[in-house]
Amino acid sequence: MIAAATAALALAINAPTQTPRLAHSTIAGEVYDLDTHRVLYARNANVLMVPASTTKLLTEGTSLALLGPEFRWTTPVYRTGTIDAQGVLHGDLVLVASGDPNLSQRIQPDGTLAFENEDHAYDGSPDTKAVPGDPLAVLRDLAAQVAKAGVKRVDGSIGVDASLFPDQGTESGTGVVVSSIVVNDNVVDVTITPGARAGDAASISVSPQTPYVTFVNHATTGVAKSDATIDMSADVREASGRHTVTITGSQPVGPSVLYAYRVPEPAAFAQAAFIQALRDAGVDVAEPARLQTGSRTATASYLPANLVAQHLSPPLSEDAYITLKVSDNLHATLMPYMWAVYLAHAKSDYLTAGFKLEARMLQNAGLDVNQAAQADGEGGAFFTPDFMVHYLAWVRMQKWYAALLRGLPIMGVDGTLAKIQLKSPARGKVFAKTGTDGLTNYLNGGEITEKGLAGFITTRGGRHVAFAFYLSAMNGPHDEDTGHVAGEILGAMAGATYLNL
Repeated sequence: MIAAATAALALAINAPTQTPRLAHSTIAGEVYDLDTHRVLYARNANVLMVPASTTKLLTEGTSLALLGPEFRWTTPVYRTGTIDAQGVLHGDLVLVASGDPNLSQRIQPDGTLAFENEDHAYDGSPDTKAVPGDPLAVLRDLAAQVAKAGVKRVDGSIGVDASLFPDQGTESGTGVVVSSIVVNDNVVDVTITPGARAGDAASISVSPQTPYVTFVNHATTGVAKSDATIDMSADVREASGRHTVTITGSQPVGPSVLYAYRVPEPAAFAQAAFIQALRDAGVDVAEPARLQTGSRTATASYLPANLVAQHLSPPLSEDAYITLKVSDNLHATLMPYMWAVYLAHAKSDYLTAGFKLEARMLQNAGLDVNQAAQADGEGGAFFTPDFMVHYLAWVRMQKWYAALLRGLPIMGVDGTLAKIQLKSPARGKVFAKTGTDGLTNYLNGGEITEKGLAGFITTRGGRHVAFAFYLSAMNGPHDEDTGHVAGEILGAMAGATYLNL
């Protein structure tokens, strides 16, 4: 009887993969009963697969376990001199980076973090949106605190101390610079609105507007349904550290589309943005001859008496929530650096120090790390489905499980699963992290995709299961969203799990 039921379940789960599209692909997966501690379905379950952003299940779980759900970042502003009776600061103001990834408008009045299903770092789609509000909201609050502390004019400079760890180059998913200072996710949102007819000039709006970058708009309107060719690569950096970006190409007739300008120097961007916020708060600040090109330190002045402003972040559980919901690569990439600097107190070899802590955690949990490999926090990894479901089974036993579960996209409802299996009976019943990776296939003008889906289901029959499904090397033609097609296949496998248990 058990064997027949297992065979029927396997038949149902495998059904969505019975397509010629996957004739040359690898499908792997496992379903694990969390109540009876028994494997209910396995297919290539011990094969190392590309997990893509399902890696964030490990990253965010490790952060919640090691730092704790209530961990918060503190971002202070110090003065290096005295404030006279006229409100003149005879010295500098220094904004000290803490690694807080949410110096942005994500913070809501109740202290939670907001998200859009298609995050602004994943630009170029009509569905891409930035969270409404002022991206400089946190910096404006800090500037208001500076003014309230009696500073009316600064006769020194405005600096950013980003020495917590050096900039680490761009993360591989969305190309954003990994830095200890993160303002608006280290991007500038450029929304391009096409004209009414092909050939018309396109218009742009920029958020946030700072002295760091100026955009020269030469974009035009393309014919309806044509490919967008917007290009912001003409980026000239002046000796002052300011940038001028010329926008070329066309946006087809239709809706406005948000594009992300990835900030090359986060400290200089933060410096320019903070200067702007200070001026808007009524603090007189001299225009710097050059924006900051590297981190600076003034640690001798970092004393309680010299503190003029401070921002306390929402708890880590909130950051895990939005990181998982929208699959935010920068936020996840930052996490191993957080383990390294705040727990291992590393001054170099940050990834080695951070992942040593994760490895120890996984080994103490009884997991086989030979079934796993991880090079970053966002998706550079290999896991077997068997490793992933046993990791999820361990997660379910942890006191912070609810914080991780809350962040998982819900199939057919929100986050990166918002548009998957919209008509399935399992809609709203599957809580899982997606993962997408791939490359352009120049042989057919399309793409080849790696796709993953892993998480939790309470089935129609009331059983609690963890699952991990992976699909490797699915080829797709030009003009197809192959990642979405692959996502529907994995979503259907999850739906079959829900319906048949």
